[in-house]
Formats: sequence, structure tokens, C-alpha cells
Amino acid sequence: MPIEPVHGGDPMPLESPDDVATLVGHLERRDREPGWLGDHFSYLAGTRPDWFRPFQETVIAGNHLPFWEVVHDDACVLLAGASDRCVETLAGRLRDRWSHDDMWALAAIGTDAARVVIADLVRAGGDRQDLEDSGIWVPPTGPAEYRFTPQRRAVMLELGDFPGADNPVGLPVERIVSDPATTPVVWHYASFRLGRIPGLPPFPAERAHLVAPAAACLWTVFADIGADGRYFGEEVRFESGDDDPDEDYAGDDPGFGVGRAVLRPYGPDLIYSNGNVHSSPGVVGTAGGPPIGLYPNPSCPSCKRLMFHALTVETYIREHGDGFRSLYLCEDCHKVASTATGWN
Repeated sequence: MPIEPVHGGDPMPLESPDDVATLVGHLERRDREPGWLGDHFSYLAGTRPDWFRPFQETVIAGNHLPFWEVVHDDACVLLAGASDRCVETLAGRLRDRWSHDDMWALAAIGTDAARVVIADLVRAGGDRQDLEDSGIWVPPTGPAEYRFTPQRRAVMLELGDFPGADNPVGLPVERIVSDPATTPVVWHYASFRLGRIPGLPPFPAERAHLVAPAAACLWTVFADIGADGRYFGEEVRFESGDDDPDEDYAGDDPGFGVGRAVLRPYGPDLIYSNGNVHSSPGVVGTAGGPPIGLYPNPSCPSCKRLMFHALTVETYIREHGDGFRSLYLCEDCHKVASTATGWN
């Protein structure tokens, strides 16, 4: 069974719309653990979100959001395009009393009406940083902007020699930077063909590179990208206040972990557990979807706009440091950012 709940007992089948109605009934009665429900809704988001659409208003209007324990990237699939009535219900509750559950549901809907309401609420004093951490930017005027695509692909790691791979893992640094002698970059996790990630904005480079400096703390590497696909003007900013490189991370074996990343659609062949698909064999992350929402996301150093989240992977893709590594783009200024965050 592709659903493996961490809590709450064995999974139930989700093989028809009637099964989804049964699942929503459990949510309404609150007779199953929230984590158990969340893993089943996660499976729906990855396989048949259309079966859930008739229940969007039931879950929102019935105020069941605090009990379904659905992570934001799944909610962005399940609640996408919900009716203006849902938007009005959530907006009314939020104007009366701020609720993270209601705000995340509103943020997940993604319609023009929802984006206008989000911007109004933030400008009236709502939590701007919380939304930016999840990839939603409120500019000085106009509606909120979603700086991610809800369309997702599982990132699968395959080790070995794959000449000409779309998404190579473990390239020599001199292959990806213009000036190897002066770059602060010492490690290449992977390069990703951006056109294979649905929903990304147009970008002049065919690929972007997820890279790292010689540091163990939280950091961001900003870079411009040239016509040859190599980074230049790399700059490291340390988030923890520790700006001293950790030499232990400068000596990792450059031949370790060479392979390729393969992007595969979500579907019933993945394992859905604890709100993610990372228990699936070979899965090391997700391309597309919102950022993980636990840490600040980078703003473009040139235009100051929140950068567009392209993907997040675990350091298991090619171990250097420990935690999550994310890739961001500014499609206007043609800048790229690689970030390091902890596990949680």
C-alpha cells in the first residue's frame, strides 16, 4: 500500500470517489488521528486531487482545517481553484480572528480572488514573513504573488556514470563556474534542466546549479549565470552569523556520489508517509511546489523581489553538510540562489 501512516493504524483504500467521501466523513467526525488523515489526503494530492474537489467547501466551510494535518504543498494541490465562496468564508474568519490554518488554506487556493484578499490582509497587519517563508510575496501594490509552482516532480537519485544526463549530480566545480580560482563554491550537488520542471518562469539558462561553499552553517550562495551556463559573481551570505568557512567541508571527496537526478511525476508508485514522499526508494526531494516554509527564503539582491522556488532536496543527493538544499531563481535579474537549511 502506498500510504504508510506514522500514527493511527493501517491505511484505508482510496480507490474511488466514494472512498474519498468516507475519508472526509472521518475528518468531519474527527474519529481518526490527524496524521493518519493527513497521509491519506497527501496520497490524494499526489494521485487523484480531482476526487477531492467536490469536498473543498465541506472542509473549509465546516472549519475542519485544524484537524486534517495536510502540509502546504499538498494543500496547494487539493484546494487549488476553490470557489470564491470559500475565499469569502476564509476572509471573513480571518478578519474576525487571525488563524494560521485559515490563512494557509486561503494561500493554497491560488485564485485571483484569493491573491487579492491575501494582499489586503497583509497590508492590514497580517503576518507578511510567515507567507514569504512559504513562497508568497506581497508587493507594495497589487495582489499577492505566488513565487513557486504548485506542480511537483519527485527528485530521484541514480548513482553511476551518465554522460549527457539532463540533471547531472557531482560535476567538477570548474564545469559550473567561470573562475574556479576565486569562487567560494567548493561543492556541486546537482544541475537541473529548468524546462523539465513544469510551471517555472522563463529563464535564460538551460540549467541552474545547486552548489555549496565550504561551510556547515546556514548559508545562501547568490550567483549570476552567463550565456555559457556558468556562474559568475558568486557571493556567500551566512544566515547564522558565522562567516568562517568550516574547512572540514572543503575536503570532501570530489569523486563521491556522482550520478544523475531523475524527475518523475507524483503518482501511486510513491510512498506517502508523514506528509511527504521521501520514504519512497530513491527519492531525495521535490522539484516544484512551495518551499518548506520553516526558514526565510531569499530575496533577489538586485530587485529585492522574493525569488522563485525551483526545488528542494535533501543533502542525501550528494552529502556535503546536513539538511535541506534549495534552488531559487530571479527571472527578471537572471540570478540564482542556493540555500542551506536544517532539517526542521
